[in-house]
Amino acid sequence: MSNDNQGRTARTTSGAPMGSTVAIVVTAIALILGFLILRKVNDSSTSPPDKTTATTTQTTVDPTATTEPPAIVTTTTLALIVSGTQLQVANASNQDGVAKQMSTVLATKGFTMAEPVSATVTPKLEVSEVLYNASDTAAKPMADSLAAYLGIESKAQGLPVPVQSGAWAEGSGVILMLGNDFAGKTLDEILGVPTTGTTTPPTTT
Repeated sequence: MSNDNQGRTARTTSGAPMGSTVAIVVTAIALILGFLILRKVNDSSTSPPDKTTATTTQTTVDPTATTEPPAIVTTTTLALIVSGTQLQVANASNQDGVAKQMSTVLATKGFTMAEPVSATVTPKLEVSEVLYNASDTAAKPMADSLAAYLGIESKAQGLPVPVQSGAWAEGSGVILMLGNDFAGKTLDEILGVPTTGTTTPPTTT
């Protein structure tokens, strides 16, 4: 019986170091795992944000694109210069009697009219024009304003003047050469004024 007790004691004594070793290994593994987990947590809390998750909004302007500005509507009141020299109308069209007709109309606008005449140009003019005496300082402003009013050109003219007399009428330094485009038309038709509605005549100086 004593032998049996001695055997049991031996087995107990020999198993103790084994259990201690296992406990040490488990403890070491737990410490290592804990250290790794703690390190991972610290790394996650201190690491900078993932740049791939950042969203940047940028507006790009195409340099080749064109943007049309809003339309601007302006109204210009044209001032006719009717003083300084007399105005003469010369018929340079294929119709008869139109110089006198236009001379009467322009007189209602405030011009002092010289006697209407026939032009000596060949061929007849398709487009009307205004001629002025370059040596008359008052002639150019009147010619320019009349040409702008009618939408035609003004030109300096020397001698001979392309009318029957070959010269400027006395007191006149401006001639409206009436071509086929204006011949026989009313002033409203020439200016493109609508036939209905109320129109405001140009101011005169």
